[in-house]
Amino acid sequence: MANVSISSVSRFLNGGYVSSANRKRIGDAVNRLHYRPSRIAQALASEINPSIAVIAIDSSQLGPTLMLGGIEQKAREKGLAVTICVPETNKVVDIRHTLNAALDQQPLGVLFMYPDMVDMRLHDIFPLDVPYVMITGEKADGFPDISLCDKDGGEIITRYLLSLGHETVYHVAVPVKSKTNRRMQGWAKALRDMGARVPEPIYSTWDPGEARDIGRALALKEDVTAVFAGNDELAIGVISGLRDMGKRVPEDVSVVGFDGHPLSGYWDPPLTTLRQNFAEAGRSSVDLLLRQINSREQEEDEMATDENNEDMRMDIHGKLIIRGSASKPH
Repeated sequence: MANVSISSVSRFLNGGYVSSANRKRIGDAVNRLHYRPSRIAQALASEINPSIAVIAIDSSQLGPTLMLGGIEQKAREKGLAVTICVPETNKVVDIRHTLNAALDQQPLGVLFMYPDMVDMRLHDIFPLDVPYVMITGEKADGFPDISLCDKDGGEIITRYLLSLGHETVYHVAVPVKSKTNRRMQGWAKALRDMGARVPEPIYSTWDPGEARDIGRALALKEDVTAVFAGNDELAIGVISGLRDMGKRVPEDVSVVGFDGHPLSGYWDPPLTTLRQNFAEAGRSSVDLLLRQINSREQEEDEMATDENNEDMRMDIHGKLIIRGSASKPH
């Protein structure tokens, strides 16, 4: 379109000398074509392995593991390598150290899995100087993110159990900070909205064995007819504990899980759960990150402002899978 040589275009784009006449021709063509250099192509041309860094919190759990699979799948399709960085602990100092080490490798961008699930303020870490996307349990206002809508999921489960006729729902919570436990927040909101009593939440570790002990304790409470467990493994532990004490599920106590573990449908009874699409969250986070990388050089594209950031967010809602572990109270 500019009717000049390729080398002239290259020098123009890289700040080299171009005559004023050719500079005008090339500049006009760039504007008309809305052309932007590809950072990925530039990395390949420079024989740098284009990569993205993933900061993974609690990578041993089901959700993060499936997310990593989705991230790696999409990254391969796009010709990107993935560097997975796991902080030694969930403390801010270790997270910051891990992030700095990842940035030293000069990735094209950063994916941060579940920063809202640890004891930190997002503004202590973000925004970064490189493109980034967070995968969160709930929308992070002012930041590019993929939200799994945990609060909505907790509300959906609780409303479902109340709709069956249960007077209230007990909650066995996963071990995250209460102020960021979106599943618990959805549970409490649904109970309040429907005029039901809000019992004290019961806190567990990730260990189903501890959830089994909790199930045994719940079996001794006469008012327990419905339990929402913070994930499917805890739900299975609770069911085992209830059965240890002679309780039947769902005839005596209904139990519902969260996440949609691949084995949840093969438990006895098959577990009602809120299935989350973790792999899709991972794939979508790479797409969102690449959109940032490809548009970052436009000065008018300010990712950190609410008014310009809406297209840098995505909600991925879970789906209630109704099986045999919940029923009307008998």
